[in-house]
Amino acid sequence: MQEDTFRWVITGAVLIATLCIFLMAAVSFVLYRVIAQMKIKVDGVIAKAEPIMDTVRKVADENAPKISVLGMRAVEIAANAKEISDVAKDQAHRFAEVGRDLADRAKAQIARVDNVVDETVSQAHVVGSGVKDAVMKPVREASGLMAGIKAAVNTLAASRRPTVDHITQDEEMFI
Repeated sequence: MQEDTFRWVITGAVLIATLCIFLMAAVSFVLYRVIAQMKIKVDGVIAKAEPIMDTVRKVADENAPKISVLGMRAVEIAANAKEISDVAKDQAHRFAEVGRDLADRAKAQIARVDNVVDETVSQAHVVGSGVKDAVMKPVREASGLMAGIKAAVNTLAASRRPTVDHITQDEEMFI
């Protein structure tokens, strides 16, 4: 590289560095002004907030014993709520066990009732068959007796011979 070109490159680099320094100075100046304005606004907010903070401190100092009592009571209430929750959980488990036991017993009783009803129906059928046989036997005997009497009457009636007129008339009707 030639010396003249080298000097121009170095001069350009120095100019760029100088420009960067001026640019940083301008940015620093702008940041200083922004920070100064923010400080003014923050000072105004702090001036307005100080009486409020003093009031809050005063209220907190006055009510510190009450707040500690409330804190202790809140701890007691939380402990009681946990105990109640534990008791309720135990009771729920007991009720569930009782419900299962009750359901099992009810199923057993229903099965017993079903067996008793089935047995009763079977016995009713047996009794019905017995009653039917007991009633039908005399009826059959009476029917047989009536058939015997009818046969005897028919035999007695048949022992009388029909007259010729009757036989002739019957034959004519047949033809």
